[in-house]
Amino acid sequence: MPKKGVEPVRREQLIRATFQTIDEIGMADATVATIAKKAGLSSGIVAHYFGDKDGLLEATMRHVLRDLWQATARRRRAAKADPR
Repeated sequence: MPKKGVEPVRREQLIRATFQTIDEIGMADATVATIAKKAGLSSGIVAHYFGDKDGLLEATMRHVLRDLWQATARRRRAAKADPR
């Protein structure tokens, strides 16, 4: 039986491993196996949580875009009314 609360942890591990793998060897050479190995997990976990490599890459891109949106929102709130 799966442990409660492990899914967000595993998903985060795989997304971070995707960042690292792409940084180290590039998008073209990044495989589900290399990403899973970097995360210290099995390739089957990728399929379990994301379906396939495309699902993992989509989740990784959404993570990047969410971080960018949050950083932009913080900076806009902190900005002065004067555009200069």
